[in-house]
Amino acid sequence: MAEVDWNERARQGSAWQSVIDPGDRSGLKNGLIDRIQWLHVGPWAATRRRVLDFGCGVGRFAGRIAALGVEYVGTDSAVAMIEAARRLHAGGKPRFEHVPALPLPFEDGRFDGVLTVGVLQCLKTADGGPLRAAVAELARVLAPGGELLMIEQASASGRHSGSVVESASEADYLAALGPHFDVAALARIRRGSLSRASGLYLRWGAALPGRRVLEGWLARHESRAAARAGEDALRRLAYHDVAIRAVRRP
Repeated sequence: MAEVDWNERARQGSAWQSVIDPGDRSGLKNGLIDRIQWLHVGPWAATRRRVLDFGCGVGRFAGRIAALGVEYVGTDSAVAMIEAARRLHAGGKPRFEHVPALPLPFEDGRFDGVLTVGVLQCLKTADGGPLRAAVAELARVLAPGGELLMIEQASASGRHSGSVVESASEADYLAALGPHFDVAALARIRRGSLSRASGLYLRWGAALPGRRVLEGWLARHESRAAARAGEDALRRLAYHDVAIRAVRRP
């Protein structure tokens, strides 16, 4: 499978289409996935002072994080993503920088929080080198005691979605984190296949009143279902999403 052209994805219409599922024309699926992720990003960001969003895309979390009083900086390797982010947040407090390759243009310990969503999963290779290098660089720009929150696709089956070239397991992420971080929490937050209730919502939800309330309920429902999934259930899935909180060691 060819690697994703992220500059082309930046031109896929809405912000959600650019960075989640470009095939979701209604926006319902992407909105639900965003809501699931924000259940974890929001409370975490509220405890931070300076956050780096590594692989920020078009900055879909930028405004919400900045609204919490947090200094937000987003970086992306795709120049079209950064251009779109700057247009979408023109006049706002979030700052965006195009960083085509590592190392990052920040001093050691610059941030007390680093966020990655759907980024490290794209760096998995057979030898694990790019994933380890990225994690090491994120550790460098984090102050001791600072936290990395990563929301990434993992697989217990060796399969994956169409957005990655090679599947990464939870163990792959933990191994990359090990030299620099203590893992504080690992939560399975979404299964690769949504529940029947969410499937019905994706089919009929656009016409429903109070859609945002239902979306919130479904986001919590999907997260609970993923958290309850056992190892056998995970091996039957192509992939699942994990949220890992890791603390930078001194």
